[in-house]
Amino acid sequence: VWCAAGAAVAAVAYVLMEMGVFMPLGARIRGLFLEAVKTGNPLVDSVAEHSPANEKAYELYLGKPRFLAAIGLLFCWHQRTPGKFLVFLYAVVAYHYSLKMSRLMIICGPIVSVLAGFPVGIVFDWCFEQLLGLISFRPVPAETAVEPPRRTGGMCSIWRTAWHFCGPALWPKEIDDVISAKATWGKRMWFIDRPLRAAVAWAVMVACWNNFLGDAKDFVKHCEEVAVHMSSPQLMFESTLRDGKKVIVDDYIRGYEWIKKNTPEDARVMAWWDYGYQITGVANRTSIADGNTWNHEHIATLGRILTGPEKRCHNAMRHLADYVLVWAGGHGDDMGKSPHLARIGNSVFPDHCGDEDPMCQKFSFYQDGSPTPMMARSFLYKAVNHNVKEGVSLSKKYWKEVHSTKHGLMKVFKVMNVSEESKRWVADPANRICDAPGSWYCLGQYPPPLQGMIATRRNFAQLEDFNRKGERVKSAYTRLIEDQRDAKNNGKNNGKRQAQIEDEL
Repeated sequence: VWCAAGAAVAAVAYVLMEMGVFMPLGARIRGLFLEAVKTGNPLVDSVAEHSPANEKAYELYLGKPRFLAAIGLLFCWHQRTPGKFLVFLYAVVAYHYSLKMSRLMIICGPIVSVLAGFPVGIVFDWCFEQLLGLISFRPVPAETAVEPPRRTGGMCSIWRTAWHFCGPALWPKEIDDVISAKATWGKRMWFIDRPLRAAVAWAVMVACWNNFLGDAKDFVKHCEEVAVHMSSPQLMFESTLRDGKKVIVDDYIRGYEWIKKNTPEDARVMAWWDYGYQITGVANRTSIADGNTWNHEHIATLGRILTGPEKRCHNAMRHLADYVLVWAGGHGDDMGKSPHLARIGNSVFPDHCGDEDPMCQKFSFYQDGSPTPMMARSFLYKAVNHNVKEGVSLSKKYWKEVHSTKHGLMKVFKVMNVSEESKRWVADPANRICDAPGSWYCLGQYPPPLQGMIATRRNFAQLEDFNRKGERVKSAYTRLIEDQRDAKNNGKNNGKRQAQIEDEL
C-alpha cells in the first residue's frame, strides 16, 4: 500500500513539474548538489561563504568535540529510538551540506553538541549508577514481563524474517548465554558484583578526568577567543599600531554617520551591494542595491557602472545617484572585490569585457601589482586611489570628494550635474510597476535616458528563471563553468575506464 501511494505521489509530482508548477532550484541551492565549487552564476560564486568548508574550518568552529561526535554516531544504536535515528540523519545532512557551503557550518554546531554528549552522558550515567549501587538495598528479583502479541505484516514481519536468517550470524546464541550467566551471577553474588562495578566506574571516571581535563580547558578557552572575534562588529575593529598601542578603527560607522548628518534626506547613495543594508540602516539613506536584491541584471548593471571608464560611469550614475561611496585603504576594500564586479557586469553586458574573456582578465592586476589598462581607466580604481597614488584622481568635472574618514577606509563623493529630471521621474509613483493597485510591492524602472544602456543588456539565463519563456542564451561565464565541469567529469570517467582496462589486462 505504501509503495503504491509513494508511486502515485511521485507521478503527480512529475506531472506538476512538467507543467511548470514547481519553481526550479536557484543557483545557491543547486550549488549544494553540484560537485564543482562554481555554480555558473558569477554573483553567487563571488560570495566567500559559498565556498566549501575545509579541515581548518572544522577545527576552528567545531574543535575536538567533533571527534567525540563521530563516536556518538555509534551510540545512536544504543537503546535505539526514533529520536536517535533523527540525530543520525541530521548529522549526515549537516556534514554533507557544510562540505558544499562553508556558511552551513552553523548547522553542524547543534548536532556535534548532541552527538558529543551521547558517549559522555551514557558512560558517566553508568558510572554514577554503579557508585549509587553501593548504598542501595539488595536487588529484588524483577517480575517477568509478559511479551505482547507480535504484530503481523508490515516492517515487523520483514524485520523478523530477515533476523531469522541473518540473526544467528550477527548475534550468536553464545552471546545471550554469556549475558544471562553474568546477570545470574550478579544477582547471587551482589555483595561482590557491586563493589567490583563501583571500582571499575571509579577508575573510568579518574582516567577521563586525568586525560580529558586539559582538552576541556583548551576547548573552553578556544570558544571564548572565537566568541570574542565573532562578536566584534564589522563596522569597527581593533588594530595594533607599530608601537604596540591598540586602537579602535571606526572609519565605517563614522563614515555612515557623516552621510546621515551631511546629506539631504532624499539623497541616493550608490555603492556595491555589500554595503546596501548599512547605507539604509546606519546612514538612513536610499541605497541602489543591497543583500535582498534578487535581480541579477540590476546588480550586474551596478557592477558595470562602477568598473566602467570614468566618463561612461558618470553618464549613467548621474541618473541614479546623488552620492557614491567606496571602501578603500586595503582592509577588504573595493579593489579586492573589483574583478568580481567586472565579471558580474560582463555576464549581462557582453561588451564590457567580451564573450571571449568571461573571467574578465582584462580587469585585473599584473603580477607586479599594477592595474591593467581597463582597470586603470575605471571609476572604481580612481575612486579608491583618489589622491593616494601619484597621478590617480577623479575628474572634478564629474565628482567632488566630500568626505574621507580618519584612516582613509571610506571615501564619499558627490555626483556632479545630477539629472533632476531623472530623479523626479524615478520618484513619480506613476512610473512604478505594482503587482496590484495600491500594493506596497512595486518595482521601479530605470529613467528614460538609461534605456539605451539597458537595451544592450542580455538577460542572465539561469534555472530559477522559471517564468521566462522562449530560448535563453547563457552567458560566456556560465558556459565556461559548465565546460570545465563537463571536462572534469569526463576526465573522471576516462580515468575509471582506464583503470578497468588495466585491471582486465
